[in-house]
Amino acid sequence: MAKKTLDDLGELKGKRVLIRVDFNVPLEKTTGVITNDRRIRAALPTVQYVLDKGAAVIAMSHLGRPSGDRAKDKNLTLDRIAVRLGELLGRPVKKAADRVIGPEVVAAAQAQKPGEVILLENLRFDPREQKNDADFAAQIAALGDVYVNDAFGTCHNDKDASMVAVPAAMKAQGKPRAVGFLVGKELEVIDGIMSKPKRPLLAVMGGAKVSDKINFIQALLGKVDHLLIGGKMGYTFLKAKGISAGNMKIPEEEIAAARKLLPHVGVKITLPVDALVCKSNDLNQTQVVEGAIPEGYEGVDIGPKTLAVYSEKIKQAGTVIWNGPVGWFEQPAFSNGTRGIAAAMAASNAVTVVGGGETAEAVEQFGLDGKMTHVSTGGGAFLAYVEGKRFASLAQIDDRSGDA
Repeated sequence: MAKKTLDDLGELKGKRVLIRVDFNVPLEKTTGVITNDRRIRAALPTVQYVLDKGAAVIAMSHLGRPSGDRAKDKNLTLDRIAVRLGELLGRPVKKAADRVIGPEVVAAAQAQKPGEVILLENLRFDPREQKNDADFAAQIAALGDVYVNDAFGTCHNDKDASMVAVPAAMKAQGKPRAVGFLVGKELEVIDGIMSKPKRPLLAVMGGAKVSDKINFIQALLGKVDHLLIGGKMGYTFLKAKGISAGNMKIPEEEIAAARKLLPHVGVKITLPVDALVCKSNDLNQTQVVEGAIPEGYEGVDIGPKTLAVYSEKIKQAGTVIWNGPVGWFEQPAFSNGTRGIAAAMAASNAVTVVGGGETAEAVEQFGLDGKMTHVSTGGGAFLAYVEGKRFASLAQIDDRSGDA
């Protein structure tokens, strides 16, 4: 059943709207400087809509994986996030306090005027966030009059209080709950391509671990017409076939997971036919190989023949879903495969969907994100939703019929 959206909320003037956003942005390790603000920018339409309706915004997000030691976690405060959000909105954004909830946070929320924005501290600074704690959630829920979930990237986290227990507490307090524009678009796009895709439906799967994605791959094989494999996964399949992957260390459980999928190779799954490899102790010594990778070398990208084959299949596709880079794209010398896949998708007439995470970062780095039909903000959430899992966070959102 369709979930309530911002347009279903009615009059918002004078209300405080609690928006769960996904500001879990990448940071420079030593300084904590934001290296990519895509997720902050993705939330702007929802935040701006609420402000334009005469409401105040209380935004909340997690950032990273805090250790519990505030000195060690100093770069994980949301101070920089508040500054960047304010720059993008063109108005001040106040960090509510140095703790997630408490008297000073309540006072800040109650003092808000229409058009003002406050940002709660990193939700994971309070251990109750990841325990779906009801008391913690009730305190947060009391801050706002309306709850909006606009954090698709964390929709699959069913133990996060901000995603599940907070909207549940909002319901108990008689307050409406809806999805924001970002989540609404994610659900619309993914539901559309999986229920009535333009055929042929092609998937490109890269990244490292087969075992993490085996359920997703098996679900895909029942829905797609063809699946192209790249990245470290490709070398894992080599090992599963008994072919040398050189010096690349691949755990046995990964090989076992790939072995289960071998019956599909040559039928629905296509593997790389060549690879760019480099010396394990010298990134400048590279060569293209077909078949076995020599000892002393490791695969770092798909080869030119593989890229040509994959590009042609993309050209013929009606819909392309891509999750996972096919090489070490962060290194310019090893980015040709990932860049080539992105370029082929951008040039195609297919419906093109990029499944978040590193893949989204790659297409943005190549300047091709604007040429895709949709770039998801959720890596793990994207995989889980396409696989068919249903999220406790979305179950908490009011249905359009009015039945929660």
